[in-house]
Amino acid sequence: MTKLIKGLMKRRVLFATLLALTIFGAVYGFAATLNVSPTALSAGNASLPSCQGATAPTTAYGLTYQSSPSAGYYVTSVNVSGLNSACAGKTVSVVLTDSSNTSLASGNVAIPVGGGTATISSLTGSAIASSVANVNVAING
Repeated sequence: MTKLIKGLMKRRVLFATLLALTIFGAVYGFAATLNVSPTALSAGNASLPSCQGATAPTTAYGLTYQSSPSAGYYVTSVNVSGLNSACAGKTVSVVLTDSSNTSLASGNVAIPVGGGTATISSLTGSAIASSVANVNVAING
């Protein structure tokens, strides 16, 4: 009886090991087929070209005085200038944050043909100008 039990246990261990190796091989094989490209987010690593190049865009924002929710000057638009013409048709996104990197307002707009300046005039959120510590810009697409 003990020989039979020992034989079954050896088979179970062998079966479990083979099953684990098969599952690992399948998962590893699926992961190896993921691609990295400039327009798709996926797993892996690669050097991706930037349409902007080495020159960083600059920002300026428009202000409007508002009495509520708190009296003060609020950011109502953001101008992103110095955009490369190779980025035309892509989306420029802006996030305004305070000194602790908490998001105050954000928005995005398509980069015009020829690059240059893109104006984000519709912001989500409310940012009083005195609270804005950082303007984060990203080009997507």
